[in-house]
Amino acid sequence: MKKILDERIISESRKQNSVGFLILYFGLLLVLLYRQFIRMQPLEEIWDLHLLFFGVTFFIAFKKVFAGFYIQKSRKLLIVNTAVFTAVQYFFLNRDKLSGLILGAFVFFIASIGFELLMRYISKRKNDKLLDE
Repeated sequence: MKKILDERIISESRKQNSVGFLILYFGLLLVLLYRQFIRMQPLEEIWDLHLLFFGVTFFIAFKKVFAGFYIQKSRKLLIVNTAVFTAVQYFFLNRDKLSGLILGAFVFFIASIGFELLMRYISKRKNDKLLDE
């Protein structure tokens, strides 16, 4: 006997799958941060977690950009990301030269802006192409 699935059931199922994915994704991030910064495990012991987390992150970003769904992120978030990058450099990687920290933060900020502009450009082109069809 064939089950009949209406839009409401399909929508609810997709919501549950999304919540489940978010729990796994951020749970993996927390485990990664705990093992790297609290237990101070070397990268050789947790490379698989890094590969899995960042692989999934890049896959999602890639799919959103090439589907035309990339939305501009807030410039405030970019500033917060740069501050976190600089704090990690200072506190966890023991880079305490002020000139190096400022240069690193500047390069990170400029590279982030460039990468975001590239992603928006590709996404907009794909979105415009889809709308023209």
